[in-house]
Amino acid sequence: MPWVLTSVGTGRAVDYVYIAELYPWQGTNGVSYGAPLALDAGMLDALPGQEEPPGAILPLHFADRGYLTAPTDSVAPRRLYEGRLEGFSVERRLPLSPTDSRRVAGTFGLLRLRNDDGVLDSLPDNCAVQGRRVVVRRLIRGQDLSEAVPVFDGVGVAWEPGDGVMGLTVRDRTALADLSLLPTYGGSGGKDGPASWAGKPLPGAFGVARWVPLECYDAAYGLFRCHFRRIKGVTGLWDKGGAYTFVSDFPTEAALKAASLTGGQYATCCAEGMVRAVPAGDSYEGTITADIEGDAEGGYVETHAAIAARLLSIGGLGDLVAGGTVASHAAYLTGASGFAWTSQINVGDAVSAVMQSCASWWGDDRTGMIRLGRLEEPGVPDLELAPGAGLLDVTPGTLPASIAPAVWRSTVNFRRCHSVISRDAVLVTADEATKAFAEREYREAPPSANSLILSRYPTAPELRINSGFDNPGPASDLASYLQALYARSRGAWALDVPLAVAASLWLGRSLRVTWPRHGLAQGRNVRVVALPEDIGDRTATILVWG
Repeated sequence: MPWVLTSVGTGRAVDYVYIAELYPWQGTNGVSYGAPLALDAGMLDALPGQEEPPGAILPLHFADRGYLTAPTDSVAPRRLYEGRLEGFSVERRLPLSPTDSRRVAGTFGLLRLRNDDGVLDSLPDNCAVQGRRVVVRRLIRGQDLSEAVPVFDGVGVAWEPGDGVMGLTVRDRTALADLSLLPTYGGSGGKDGPASWAGKPLPGAFGVARWVPLECYDAAYGLFRCHFRRIKGVTGLWDKGGAYTFVSDFPTEAALKAASLTGGQYATCCAEGMVRAVPAGDSYEGTITADIEGDAEGGYVETHAAIAARLLSIGGLGDLVAGGTVASHAAYLTGASGFAWTSQINVGDAVSAVMQSCASWWGDDRTGMIRLGRLEEPGVPDLELAPGAGLLDVTPGTLPASIAPAVWRSTVNFRRCHSVISRDAVLVTADEATKAFAEREYREAPPSANSLILSRYPTAPELRINSGFDNPGPASDLASYLQALYARSRGAWALDVPLAVAASLWLGRSLRVTWPRHGLAQGRNVRVVALPEDIGDRTATILVWG
């Protein structure tokens, strides 16, 4: 029997229907996709520029009960959704502490399709769902499909047949970012690297990356790769702290080889991410390191948000980054930043590293778009929940130990040295500033602190963030922001609410919550930080913080 909810405050019956739309690839010509694929391999099907296997997209439409759209539906008139959708749950959770993982945590239950009649038995053999779009939406019976509210918009991972059920495991679209960021050397010689380098990743630099260690791929000419494609420039080059003098930039590797350089000089080919350095003596003293203004393919980027968006674009996900999210994030986290990787990393982990370094988060929303953001003080609420007005029960929660009960000091480090060496290893001719820089991985910006918190909470935690910022000003501003956010004694609460209420919420929405217990008797402004939904439940338990 279909279940019916009563809309809060209206007394109207809300007859929700859940619909699921799957877009697997149906193989032909004897192609079978029954064997489970590794996630990375399956995701390749969905990325631009990949060759499709023989076959075609086969849309599959299901609902939690048989549903036929109206003849006048603007999206799909008279579309039939088979009543096979038996269960699916989803939860998205924002990180509360700057030390938590920076990807929005998504928990996705098995999408279960009723199959007691065996009609779906052939799906694993005939339909490849790995990396293919899967959409779950909610609508009120009779609504136009254009008004359906997204619950999940992601990708399939694998079929999981069961007793009377055809299951499907899914991931959000950030799963498509779990592919290698850095291309690899082929080992054919020249700029493709020597044979021993075959499979070795090329370096990658983004924004202002300092003292990045370089490896020479052509000893005869002193050629190094500092990035796998176009860069803005190399602003400094050192050999154990001994500075080289810049000569010029050249358009090609051939022109760079032909350039006339003397000992202690360097030149670049920014178009190909290369630098040439002629040693001052017979050979290099140690590892060559460079200050790089990195990736500039399509324009140079240096803010945390712009670098994150560039990484997602390299991973083939640029079109999924929500419009405005990069600009809004860059507006409150200004300042040049820099990152470099000389060993392989996947795109998602690289984005997480960038967001971790500025205490921000990233992840997809329920529409399948990727957003960047940060935890903020609860704003002016536009919805109030109270007993008898949308709030069924409240359970107090606990905060991560890294921010509970309150933070007494926040420190943000800046300007990373990617190749730390001891002071004694630096050339004696190097100046004091160079020696001081080389021996420490990060510099420390002025911290923000409130020692009175220690009087009340002697074991109060301290926050320390290694940021990507290149200058102390933005790092100090971030420290002040974090201290203001976490200096107060905060709380987290699990709220049981009708689905009609949960359906109107989104992550980060500001609410006012009143409840006779748990410190909420006078009302408290909070933000939604976890939002679950289960198609089999009439209520939802959301998590709020404030």
